[in-house]
Amino acid sequence: MISRRTTIQQLAFAGAGMALGPDVLFAAAAQAAGTEAVPFDDIPANFSTKRTGNFTLPGEDVGGIDLRTMSWTVKPEDTFVVAHYPIPRVGAAEWRLQIDGNAGRPMTLTLDELKRRPRVERTVMFECGGNREGVFHRMVTNATWTGCSLRSLLDEVKPSRDVMDVVFWGSDEGEETIRNEKYTMNFARSMTLEDALAADAVLAYELAGAPLPIVHGFPVRLVVPGWYGVANVKWLKRIELSPRRFLGRFMGRDYVTIMGNKKGDRIEYTETSVTRMLVKSVIARVSRPAAGAAGQFTVAGAAWTDGTALQSVEVQVDGGPWRAARLEKQATASPHAWTLWTAAIDPLPPGTHTLASRATDRRGHTQPADLSLKKSNWENNAIWVRKIKV
Repeated sequence: MISRRTTIQQLAFAGAGMALGPDVLFAAAAQAAGTEAVPFDDIPANFSTKRTGNFTLPGEDVGGIDLRTMSWTVKPEDTFVVAHYPIPRVGAAEWRLQIDGNAGRPMTLTLDELKRRPRVERTVMFECGGNREGVFHRMVTNATWTGCSLRSLLDEVKPSRDVMDVVFWGSDEGEETIRNEKYTMNFARSMTLEDALAADAVLAYELAGAPLPIVHGFPVRLVVPGWYGVANVKWLKRIELSPRRFLGRFMGRDYVTIMGNKKGDRIEYTETSVTRMLVKSVIARVSRPAAGAAGQFTVAGAAWTDGTALQSVEVQVDGGPWRAARLEKQATASPHAWTLWTAAIDPLPPGTHTLASRATDRRGHTQPADLSLKKSNWENNAIWVRKIKV
C-alpha cells in the first residue's frame, strides 16, 4: 500500500528530475502524467545527499545526488565533493601553472594566459572510485567543463623521449606518516604519457559555464574523461614530466583495488591503481499508472562506460530473465556522458519486488553479478539489485 505522503514525496523527487532535464523524453517516460512513483524499499529514512562535519565553504558538504532526481545533467551545487586534505584558497591573480620535469620547453602560465588559449568543452560523466551500494551510488556527476586541452600543452612543452609518467600536483596538502616519519605532501596523481596524450583531458576553469567553485578546484582542475574522479586533480598547480613511475599515496597505497583471481585450487590476489571507469548502470526510479489503473510499469536509470560505446542495458525483475531496455536519445553527442534508459515491465502484484540492471559495452565488458573476490571498495561495478514496494 502506497501512502498519500509517500506518493507525494516520490512525485516531488520525480518532479525535481523533470525540472533538471533539457530534453523531456527521459523524464516524461519515467514520470508521465497519470502515473505515480513506486517507492524503493531499500532507502533508509535518514538518507541524505549531504555529509556531516564542520564545513565552511558553499557545497563542501555535498556527498552526491539522490538518484531519484537523476536527469541529463547534474548542477554544480549538487556535484559530490571529495577532498583528501584541507581545501586550499588559491587566488586567481597569484595562481601559476608550472609544466616542467623532462621537458624540452618547460613553461609557466598565469590564469589569463591559460584562458587565452583555444577553449574546449567536454561533457563528462565521472564517479568517485569508492561509489557503491553502501552510499546508494550517489557519488556521480554529469556536467560540462570548459578549459584548455591538456594535449596541446604537452605537445608544446616537448616531453623528452624518456618520459614515462605525467604527474599532476594539486595545491592541497597534508601530513603523511611513512615508516614512522612525518612528511608534508601535496595531493598528486599520475598517468602514463601515452594515456595523458590520448585522454582528451582538459585543464578546466569553468563548470557549467561559470568559474569553478572553490570546492571543485578553483582556479583550475584537471578533468580526464572516462577516468574515476580521483584522477581529476583539483587546485592544479604543477604538471611534471617524469622518467620514473610515480607511486605517491593516491597511486600506490590508496585508491588501490585488491582483487582475487582463481588459479586452480588457490586464489591469487593482485593490487592495481584505480584508473578508467568500468561499465556500470543504476536504477534511478520506477513509476506505475496512478490510482490503480491498468498498464505497464516503467523503470528508468543511467549507464556509463570509460568512453567505449554502450551496447545495451538490460533489466531483470524478481530474478527472472533479462529484458532489453531502451537507450534514450542523448542530450549531447559526448561519448563520455552517461546514457539514460527506460524499460517497460509487466504490472507487478502488491508486495516487495527486486529489480536489477546490467550494462554491456561494445567491447563485451558487462557488469559482474559477483564481486566477492574484490577485497576493497574501489571500482565497484557489480549489478545493483534494488527493492521496491508495490
